[in-house]
Amino acid sequence: MRFAHIPVIAFTVIALAWAGAAPAADRERGRILYEARCGGCHAESVHGRAKRVATDFEAVVGWVRRWSGSLGLGWTDDEVRGVAAHLNARYYRFACPPADCRATGSRDAGGPRYALDGRSR
Repeated sequence: MRFAHIPVIAFTVIALAWAGAAPAADRERGRILYEARCGGCHAESVHGRAKRVATDFEAVVGWVRRWSGSLGLGWTDDEVRGVAAHLNARYYRFACPPADCRATGSRDAGGPRYALDGRSR
């Protein structure tokens, strides 16, 4: 059992190497961080409950930031926003700035457009 910790170390090294090159609000990276650090305690019932505390995307960002600090995760702003983008895409579906939710972000040439704002192209 002396080498049982090697997979954990390997995963951590790979995750840290990947972390250095990731753009802001990388939703896939956010999913991986969430599943690795939060998924064990949070079930879908936390995000799917009727009385949600978060009322918009920035509130989701605030909660992720708060829990990152409380748990001593040390996530960067980009990592926090990535996890928030993942949670928003999976559970909340709040309007989301294109910089944070690229997959459904702006295709307009001008003016800000928010993902899931009801306009389609």
